[in-house]
Amino acid sequence: MASGGGAIVSMVTQHNDSSRTGVTVRETVLTPASVSGPEFGKLFTRSVDGEIYAQPLYLPQMTIPGKGTHNVVYVATMHNSVYAFDADQATVTEPLWHRTLEPSIALPDTNIGPPGYADIAIEVGIVSTPVIDRGRNAIYVLTASKDTSDYSHWLHALDLTTGDDLFDGPTRIVATFPGTGDGSVNGQLTFTDHRQLQRSALTLANNQVYAAFSSYGDATPYHGWVIGFDADTLQRTNVHVSTPNLSGGGIWMAGQGLAVDALGNLYYLSGNSTTEVTSPAWHPPDGTDLPESVVKLSPSLQVLDWFAPYNSKDLDRTDYDLGSAGPLLIPGTDRLLAGGKQSKFYELDTAALGGLQTGSTDRVPNFWVEPDSGYTDDPTKTKHIHGGPVTWTSTRGQWIYVWPENSVLRAYAYPFTITEQTCIPVSMSTTNDPTGIPGGSPGMPGGFLSISANGNDPESGIVWAAHPYLSNANQQVVDGILRAYKASDLTQEIWNSKKDAARDDVGKFAKFCPPTIANGKVYLATFSNRLVVYGLEA
Repeated sequence: MASGGGAIVSMVTQHNDSSRTGVTVRETVLTPASVSGPEFGKLFTRSVDGEIYAQPLYLPQMTIPGKGTHNVVYVATMHNSVYAFDADQATVTEPLWHRTLEPSIALPDTNIGPPGYADIAIEVGIVSTPVIDRGRNAIYVLTASKDTSDYSHWLHALDLTTGDDLFDGPTRIVATFPGTGDGSVNGQLTFTDHRQLQRSALTLANNQVYAAFSSYGDATPYHGWVIGFDADTLQRTNVHVSTPNLSGGGIWMAGQGLAVDALGNLYYLSGNSTTEVTSPAWHPPDGTDLPESVVKLSPSLQVLDWFAPYNSKDLDRTDYDLGSAGPLLIPGTDRLLAGGKQSKFYELDTAALGGLQTGSTDRVPNFWVEPDSGYTDDPTKTKHIHGGPVTWTSTRGQWIYVWPENSVLRAYAYPFTITEQTCIPVSMSTTNDPTGIPGGSPGMPGGFLSISANGNDPESGIVWAAHPYLSNANQQVVDGILRAYKASDLTQEIWNSKKDAARDDVGKFAKFCPPTIANGKVYLATFSNRLVVYGLEA
């Protein structure tokens, strides 16, 4: 029997919605008062067969054949498995259904990444967050696979109640695109499975499923690809490549999905190119090649507009990807917020993104999140933004939250007040880790955020943050921690999973994966081959 607390909500896409706000505003059970009490903590875990890179998704009141009605949490793993678990009952330990799809790619593999590649450990399978369409009764997932020496990617639509394939799936991903860039043959680029990593969350819009691709550790040749598929047939519809005449320009955004506006237009941030930036093709006026850019695409994946900072060549030379984070479409406005490894935010007009900025300044509102970050190879000094900011509007106004690596959680009031590239946060965390390091030592990749609240009540809001604990998660698997802060006052940390570690410990940090909050519970992915569920004891 389905049970749970709070208003009934669904969680069908990464960071809650296609604007990527990261907020649920119908949470009535988890409040700062209830979470700070002794009743809140780990309720149960669910074992799975691999590391979880994908954010868990959630649907209420699902009728499972032969098993009754349940609130369901959906979990996808790097072993190319998808699980449907009862989301509430600690005693219902077995999955409601479980599908293992194509064989994963075991690591190390000489064809995956450069020598010594360690960004991903053990295996590559389902890396991106799936997307759900309840109207079609489908969860769309994309696998990476290797069978003997054949590498491939497959798009599945699985029945939400049984896990069975729908729409005559799966579909193998095959694509070409006109271009003279790295890896081209006779003016044609061909999608190369063992060079393209599908990290960005799947996006559902315009009756299509969109998948974006980047690289395994910049091993060439690769490009930034966006490929659309018909949501009813899984057949490929349209293709876009970010750097058809260059190289690189991967679309990874630390797991964030493409943002989608009310007209169905799509937005992404691209990464660095691997082509010498003196190339005449670097950011041509027609927008053909778009590394280190914010890009707006039509539903049919035609470039509509784009923005690149004036120092995009410097970002490229120093591997300071603009595309280390994804876009936030600011609710109630026509503005987009973007920022990446440089630790600078750009506020862009979606009707006129601005193209390539020239000279020695950007002609759009922008400010430093960490003005002393500079360009450095020292991971203890970098302040990269990964994943993306999140936002919530209470009666105190709209705040936008971000937690860069090696820094603290902070909130900015929107509209921003910017003076000489400076915007003063309205609130900042004061957490110290046990060794006294300010900010709780959230090394690479920083904190991954979600917000829960009851409407616009400022006393109800909680910022949930998952980050590595006392360590750096760059190219290694490390311990994690989950923290909860009062959203209206970030100096108030109301709970964390280390306060009672014997009961509440996370295990291994799931890099780039924010927590999911639904109906009185918090669902956290881990690299410990388990889903961890937090809530109030009955």
